[in-house]
Amino acid sequence: MLLVMLLFCNSLAAQEKIVNPDISYAGIPRSGVIGGIAVSGVEGYEDYMLTGISGLSIGQKIQVPGSDLTDAVKRYWRHGLFSKAQVAVDSIVGEKIYLHFYLALRPRVSTINYVGVKKSEKEDLESKIGLLKGSQITPNMIDRAKLLAKNYFEDKGYKNADINIMQREDVANKNQVILDVIIDKKEKMKVRQIIIEGNK
Repeated sequence: MLLVMLLFCNSLAAQEKIVNPDISYAGIPRSGVIGGIAVSGVEGYEDYMLTGISGLSIGQKIQVPGSDLTDAVKRYWRHGLFSKAQVAVDSIVGEKIYLHFYLALRPRVSTINYVGVKKSEKEDLESKIGLLKGSQITPNMIDRAKLLAKNYFEDKGYKNADINIMQREDVANKNQVILDVIIDKKEKMKVRQIIIEGNK
């Protein structure tokens, strides 16, 4: 009878639930297996698709904190869809570790305004710089658009053109932004003089 009671107490101790455990990178990592993965902050996508991006699966052995969680967060960032990617441990029950990923989608473009250019130039830019209504906006997309716009005006002789792309929240549409492509072409560069030296 005493042996049965001791085994029962040990079983209860092993299954003790720790809610929102304090995970410190300065402490000793805790080993266990993933008991569950939750995702929040994103609408319009199935949970299994979002959890699949993490590369983690239920029953997988991990350490908390550890490289598995760090790599999972990096996968979300590399995917390019998310402006926020964080992970926390919701609870620990025995050896099972329950994870929670907090995500936020990058906003989509609702409107693109071109300032400082002619209608023909605007039409050319729309076809060249790759900014499209409805697409999700990323820092790389903005940088690429600036570079392509600058190259476009350099080819036309505006070597000092200043390109600025501003984002502002579209208050009429949730999680969407308005892009203002502001262009100051400055003075057009012209060849004033050509000097050839060393020729006889």
